[in-house]
Amino acid sequence: MLDFFVLTLPGLMAAAGIAGMVWAVVRMRRLRAAWRSGIEVPGRCLRLYATTTTRRQGTHRSSSTTLHHVYEFTAADGAHHRFEEAGGPATVIEGDAVTVRYPQGRPDRATALPPGDVRTWVGTGVLLAFLAVFVTGCVGFGVFYLTVFKPIGEKAEERVREPWRPPSAAPVTPPPATPSPVTPSPVAPPPAPSLPDGPPDDFPSGLPSGFPTGMPSGFPTGFPTGFPGGVSR
Repeated sequence: MLDFFVLTLPGLMAAAGIAGMVWAVVRMRRLRAAWRSGIEVPGRCLRLYATTTTRRQGTHRSSSTTLHHVYEFTAADGAHHRFEEAGGPATVIEGDAVTVRYPQGRPDRATALPPGDVRTWVGTGVLLAFLAVFVTGCVGFGVFYLTVFKPIGEKAEERVREPWRPPSAAPVTPPPATPSPVTPSPVAPPPAPSLPDGPPDDFPSGLPSGFPTGMPSGFPTGFPTGFPGGVSR
């Protein structure tokens, strides 16, 4: 549904531009057929008026004025015809006599423009170039939408609809393998010292020589008779 609404407007604009190009080509073919037919009859200008078209693009405004003439002529069969034509010369006013040309048997396609009118050719060429650029822009927008914008929108919609998943952890790189330590071979413990089976042979068996063997027989008699410094008791 979104694609329909997005592409409808540029599609209609491109169709209008193509229709304008077809109208310009058909008009030029009819003018050439009238100029080459060789049928020329006198005519008269009945009315002259101008229309002004204003175009606005943001703050820029431009306007163009187009002259319209209403002509009257009598065909070869005696029938009276009137027609309106845009883009005629500004020197032709009401009441002026003009030469009218039309293809054989088609007085409804009459024109008062002179053969090979330069302004008509230039105006038609400019119109065709503008409409070609306009149509190309509309078609380019549709192609851009279908090839670029729409795939991006579909991917974004898929991302939104997908359930959320936590980001997977980065694989852990195992540390490089280290060589296993070499277990030293067991060393035999030194032999325990042998304990003595009994007391040593040279252990003393009595008191040492000179050690007193009896109690003293009295108290000492050589006590001091005074204190140091000459103080007597």
